[in-house]
Amino acid sequence: MKLQIYTWIIGENKITEYITLTKKFYFSASHRLYINGLSEEDNFKIFDKCSNLNGHGHDYIVEIRISGEIDKKSGMVHNHLEFEKLVEPVINEFDYKWIDKEVKFFADNQSTVENIGRYLWDKLKDIFHNKINYIKVWENPRSYFEYYEESSVCL
Repeated sequence: MKLQIYTWIIGENKITEYITLTKKFYFSASHRLYINGLSEEDNFKIFDKCSNLNGHGHDYIVEIRISGEIDKKSGMVHNHLEFEKLVEPVINEFDYKWIDKEVKFFADNQSTVENIGRYLWDKLKDIFHNKINYIKVWENPRSYFEYYEESSVCL
């Protein structure tokens, strides 16, 4: 249906295949959500137990999806081992860290799962030459955050 709508709007059939590769990565980290200048009570009203003075931790799961054409020689969208080697240094910036104290970006940005997703996107989009489609960050088994940019969404 999306291809038919695209054809109707553009007047020609440009999409013949849409191939993606998604890999999962894992890291454990701690953080504290709070707003400087607010009382502990006010921070608790906004962030609940996530504003605990001593922080708290998560076992994060990150899904990264890229797309592209299938390489005729390898038969792959992207070499799987190379994919992991490119992503691991970025994931390792978080692993076993107190995010808002040890990852410079989060000194000025809340260490929410939303900002973690945005940070990962910004670090990885150039590495994958804008082939990245979305990043999904699971903070716990019940909730995740997806980050993508309009230009990365295929009709």
